[in-house]
Amino acid sequence: MCGLFFVVRRDGPVDPQRFERAFATMAHRGPDATLCRYGETTIDTPDGPRALWWAAGHHRLSILDLDPRSNQPFERDGALLVYNGEAYDYERLKGEAPFHGVRFDTSGDTEVVFEGLKRQGPDFVARINGMWALAFADWRGGAVHLSRDRYGKKPLFWRMDEDAFCAASTIGVIDRYLGRPVRHDPAALAAFVVHGVAYPGGEQTTAHADIRQTPPSGSLTLDLAAWRMSERRHFSFDAPSGFDPAMSLTDALADALRLRLVSDRPVGLLLSGGVDSSLLLSIAHATGRADQFRCFIGDTGRSEDAQYGFEAAKALGVKPEVLDLGYGDVSFARFLKICRHQEKPFPLIGNAMAMAEMYEKVAERGIPVVLDGTGGDEVFGGYWDRYFPFAVREAWRRRDLGWLFGVARAEPGRLKEMAAAIAGRSTDRVRPFLKTVARFDADALPSPNPLSSNKLGFDAALRADASRGRLGEWLWQNDRNAMMSSIENRSPLLDVRLTAYLGDGYRRKFSGAFNKVRLRESFDAFRRLPTQWRVQKQGFRWDRRRFLLQNREQVIDLLAASDVIDAIVDRRRFVDAIRADEASLRSTTTARLLSVAGVAEAMNAA
Repeated sequence: MCGLFFVVRRDGPVDPQRFERAFATMAHRGPDATLCRYGETTIDTPDGPRALWWAAGHHRLSILDLDPRSNQPFERDGALLVYNGEAYDYERLKGEAPFHGVRFDTSGDTEVVFEGLKRQGPDFVARINGMWALAFADWRGGAVHLSRDRYGKKPLFWRMDEDAFCAASTIGVIDRYLGRPVRHDPAALAAFVVHGVAYPGGEQTTAHADIRQTPPSGSLTLDLAAWRMSERRHFSFDAPSGFDPAMSLTDALADALRLRLVSDRPVGLLLSGGVDSSLLLSIAHATGRADQFRCFIGDTGRSEDAQYGFEAAKALGVKPEVLDLGYGDVSFARFLKICRHQEKPFPLIGNAMAMAEMYEKVAERGIPVVLDGTGGDEVFGGYWDRYFPFAVREAWRRRDLGWLFGVARAEPGRLKEMAAAIAGRSTDRVRPFLKTVARFDADALPSPNPLSSNKLGFDAALRADASRGRLGEWLWQNDRNAMMSSIENRSPLLDVRLTAYLGDGYRRKFSGAFNKVRLRESFDAFRRLPTQWRVQKQGFRWDRRRFLLQNREQVIDLLAASDVIDAIVDRRRFVDAIRADEASLRSTTTARLLSVAGVAEAMNAA
C-alpha cells in the first residue's frame, strides 16, 4: 500500500536532494501523499554522547482514514514510524490493555501501530492480524526496530556499513541512494538459471550482494550506540499462535474476509475459476457483503478458468467485469518495466507477466484495493506437484492403504507418480541445452527449493513452503505487480487464524481426486458453487515461447550485451546458438537467462 525509506548516518547530515532523488524511484507505491522528514538526535554511548542524523520518507497509498492527519512519517514523543501495510484488526486492538486511556487523533490503523510500538516495543507486532513492513525509531531508547509480517507479504530491505544504515521497501532505492550499481549474487543467479527459482527465502540473505531483507516473521533491532543489528522472530510456523482454537474454520474464513473489506476506498475481488477466490465470493454472498466490492475476471482466451469464474458469479447473481489480457502479447518495453519492479529474476509465467496487466486494468477502473485467493494452495494443500508426493510418502510410512487405494481408484493416472514418490525419485533435471553452454557443473548445483528434500513429513513440507518457499515467491511477484499500478493486494486466506491449518495432515488436504478438501467442504456453510468440486484449475496461461519469438531481435540483443550472464554461460556460444536455432531461442534456458539479463539491465537503467 505504501513505500518507505529510512536512513541513519553517523558521519554527517543526510543530503536531502540525494535522499529524495532515490526515494522518487518508488513513488508508484504511494501516489496519494509524499512526505520526507530530516533530523538529528544524540545518543549515549560508552564513549560519551554521539550525534546521529536521520531522514525518513513515506509515499502513501491512502486506504484508511484519508485525512492528511494519518500521513507518515508519524512522529511524536521521541519516536517515529514509517509503515507499509494494514493492521486489519486495529479497532479490536484499540480496546486492549495497552491502549486503555489513549486518546486517538486519527481513525486509521497507523496511529494504533505507532502507539502499540511505543508502549510495548517490537513485541507488539505479535498482536497484529495483518500484513506489514515497518521501521520504528525509538530515539530515547537508542534503537531502530524493523519488522515484517508473518508471511512476508510486505517487503523490507536494509543495508548498513560503518557510516550509514538504510531501510526501504525496494532494493533499488538503497542502491540509488548509495550511488552504486545494482549487484546480484552470482551464485543466486546461477541457481535460478539451473532450477528456475529464486525464492526470497526465510532468512536475511537476498539475491543482491550486500542487501539484506527483514525476514518474514522477523523483527530486527539496530542498537544505535553499539551500531549492531540483532534479530528475533515474533512468529513460528512450527508453533503457530494468534488464533482462537475454539473458532471454527468457516467462522475464521468469514471474519478474515470481513476484516479485509474494511476500506475507505473502493475494493475489487480478483475472481478466477478456482476454489480459493470463488470461496471468497461464496462467503461474501452468504454474509451479505457481496455489494462491498466489484468483481473482476481476467481472460487470456486460452483457459477454462474464466468460464468457471463466470459460472460462479452467475450462480450468485453477480455481474463480473471482464479484463481481456494478452496471451503472450507483452511488448519488450513492458517486460523491462516488469523486470525493474520485480528486482530479481523471475520465471516468465502468467503470475509474473499477465498479472501485471490485470492490476493495471483494475487501476484504470479506479480500484486501489483488491482481494485475491493467495494462500489457499499453500495453507490447505493445493499443489499436486509439490505436496502430493509428500502425502504419498507419509501415507506409505503409516501404511495408510485406505487413503492410497482411494487416490489410486479415483486417479489411476497418478499411479506412476505415486510409485516415484514412494521410491523417493526426484523429477528435477538440468536442461540439456544449458549443459552445453554453462560455465559450471549444473548437475552439482543444489536447489534453493526447500522441498527438494524428500525426507520432510507432509506438514513440515507445507510449513517450509509457506515460510521460505513458493508462497514467498508469489507474494513477491504480487506485491510488485500490484504496486506497479498503485494497488494494495489483500489475501484473506493468509489470515493468522488460518495458519494452524497448515498442520492438519494430508487426509484433510487430499482425498481421492481432490486437493484442498477442507477448503472445498467450507462452501457448504456458505453457498455451493460450480467451482467447489472442480478437479483441476489451469491458472493464467501465458505463452512464453510466443513472447520470445515475437521479440526475437530485442531478446538476442539484450542477451548479447549482458555482462551478467557471461558469468553463468559462455555468452558468445549461447547467443550463436539462439541465433541459429529457433528451438534454442524458445527454450527454458533462454527464458531464464533473459530474466536475469532483463532485471540487471532495467535496474541499472532506472
